[in-house]
Amino acid sequence: MIKDILYEKTEQRLLEKELDPKKSTRLAEWTGAEHSGSFRNDTETLYVNEKGDYFIVYEGGMKPGMESWFGGSYTRALSAHEAFAWCEETGNSDAIRDHLPFFMMSVSGQDRG
Repeated sequence: MIKDILYEKTEQRLLEKELDPKKSTRLAEWTGAEHSGSFRNDTETLYVNEKGDYFIVYEGGMKPGMESWFGGSYTRALSAHEAFAWCEETGNSDAIRDHLPFFMMSVSGQDRG
């Protein structure tokens, strides 16, 4: 179990180094907090880096796939389709409209319908 925790922490550090929000473009944000600034404030921010890699930075709240509160920061890589779906699920229609790859996905999705 300790070995798994250490592996996850190492993997997370490598991912955070590769997917750095400071060197990426912020596309959208979602917050699930009732009171901003409180410990229960959880935020998800979607980014794309120069190589076209999408990722979400979770801050506060629940760690994805966990049922315990963690209150820290967690980075998760996404495919373009997962990032597009996240925008749809969180109501970030501006990101879909303004980010060309998402806009193209939305247009091609309408053609199928």
